[in-house]
Amino acid sequence: MARPELVKLSERVHYLPGGVNCAVVVGEDAQAVLVDTGQDKDYGRHLRRACEDLGVTPVAILNTHAHADHFGGNAYLLRQFPELTVHAPPFEASIVRAPYLEPVYLFHGARPLPELTSKWLQAEASPVHVEVEPGALALAGVELELLDTSGHAHRQLAVRVDDVLLAADAFFGEAVLERYPLPFGQDIAGQLAGFEVVRSSGVRLALPGHGDPTEDLAAAADANAAAVRRAADAVVTACQGGSSEEVAVAACRALGVEVGDLPRYHLNLCTVAAYLGYLREQGRVEARLEGGRLGWWRC
Repeated sequence: MARPELVKLSERVHYLPGGVNCAVVVGEDAQAVLVDTGQDKDYGRHLRRACEDLGVTPVAILNTHAHADHFGGNAYLLRQFPELTVHAPPFEASIVRAPYLEPVYLFHGARPLPELTSKWLQAEASPVHVEVEPGALALAGVELELLDTSGHAHRQLAVRVDDVLLAADAFFGEAVLERYPLPFGQDIAGQLAGFEVVRSSGVRLALPGHGDPTEDLAAAADANAAAVRRAADAVVTACQGGSSEEVAVAACRALGVEVGDLPRYHLNLCTVAAYLGYLREQGRVEARLEGGRLGWWRC
């Protein structure tokens, strides 16, 4: 993994572009806050070197949510900076502390398949010292505003710093939406609401967890909402009495999603389950249990 170059977004905020965007927020007295830490120790190492380049010492990590690619660098950084405090929202904090829970829920609560326990889905465990809620938070002398963008993850936060929104996975960049036409989500109603939080945040610029920063928040929110609507329509069309798995296969085929490995299969199945629950609440599909078999039907 080549070392990424630090990009300045504002006087306080810098980020390391990559498969996962991680941010360094410069505070008082040469201190810094890290917002998400990436997939693994390599991301952590890059963040450490980025802090060295800026002449700052990280004193806090703020994990926006507990998907492995957003907190996988925690453990490495804590070994380098033992005084670091880790902050994360409740529920997500439980997974950061016990990362085995992510592959467990992806495998329906059962002991997961070995393919689901790689670093992509199971990061190294990290303590969470402080559980945080939406609202104001002061770290390293910087006033942060935590915004509730739950949906992609059950209790996700975005972080506003002055006129920059560190949005994490509250929205995806355009190229990411093109590559992944079934964007991962765990609560679709929440995900749609999160796009509106981004739209109305009033910032100059927003940085997604995956993709390029943008100043056109309305266009980003619209593009993400359109992707969710397309996916929802594909799921509805696929509900012709088949099981959740059969619906997922048909919806993925319709969206042009290729599933070539077990981790992607289970991520897509989890996402389709979220859509089915949402669409049932909307009255667009119904679930029928017949002969011990659950089938999904379009209303």
